[in-house]
Amino acid sequence: MDIHETKLGPNVLASVKDLKSGVKWGTATVVRNDAANLDGSVRVLHLSVADHVDMLYGRRVKGVPDGSRWIESYTIPGQCVGVRVPGGGEPEAAPPQRLYAIASTPYASRRDSAYVDASLIEIVVERTAGPADAALADMGPGAQLEVTQVIGRGFCSLLDSYNGLVHAMEEGRNLVLIGMGSRGMAALRSALNWQPVLAHASSGRSVAALYVAHSASRAAFVTEWDSWREAGMRLRPLYTNPNANVDDEAVVGNGHGSGSGEQQQQQQLDAGRAMDLLQVGLFMGEGGFDGICGGSASSACFMLAGLPGDMASSLAKQLSAKGVAYDHILFAQSDFF
Repeated sequence: MDIHETKLGPNVLASVKDLKSGVKWGTATVVRNDAANLDGSVRVLHLSVADHVDMLYGRRVKGVPDGSRWIESYTIPGQCVGVRVPGGGEPEAAPPQRLYAIASTPYASRRDSAYVDASLIEIVVERTAGPADAALADMGPGAQLEVTQVIGRGFCSLLDSYNGLVHAMEEGRNLVLIGMGSRGMAALRSALNWQPVLAHASSGRSVAALYVAHSASRAAFVTEWDSWREAGMRLRPLYTNPNANVDDEAVVGNGHGSGSGEQQQQQQLDAGRAMDLLQVGLFMGEGGFDGICGGSASSACFMLAGLPGDMASSLAKQLSAKGVAYDHILFAQSDFF
């Protein structure tokens, strides 16, 4: 068995085959629905997943759980879950139509779940991301959902699914995280707040993040950015809206922002403009590409989340041409599982 296999939890859906044949939907309750950005369009759903485990008692056995808890399968940032609203008419074991990255860290979720009879996680939804997300964004405390088991191996290589974030840190690699939209930031947040990554940054390794968003008002988790920077990480937002209010580290697009509100909504994360901004952030900043890598490209590990498939493929080719090995380019499972 590969050494990295042991890092997965007991009930993870680790392959596409598992996802198609072994999905188990469980009940989850919305505990809170909080705004994650200034205009309230991005929401953090705090979910309580039903997780009752009977305890075994006997002459020689005192309080041993009769099975594993749901939360024990969440061990690595980049893992995800399927979510659906009950009563939609789907077959009981139907695969999820969309995957959502778990935005809380494994440590925080386990800590918060330790003394309750449930598993507590956070996911991110956006009102403008389609009817399904809009429906989830309007759910208040007490609303019922269904969620799958934990899915995937976290951030990992498409060439070798066992080669992931933990492996990169064990090798002492510098980390570069690239996220696009609220979907990308949800996966990045679980990594940037994770204690092993925080320790990695404080040990002298470079941890840098590029985050593509429409504007500061629509960017997610702005209140947490300073804590990441104080931990030694470098975060640079890339705003596609040329009229965006920015902070000192931001790169702003120079495209045309005119048009109706509906057109602007549709173009808020235009892939072409986002790709242009990534070129600036990756290759034209202070120190060039080696600067964002924190050293040579061959010593860096890149983590991508929220990028459309064609855009992610094109960027991976560029990174490879600059000296980053393909097996050191990792993807969030919610994008490519």
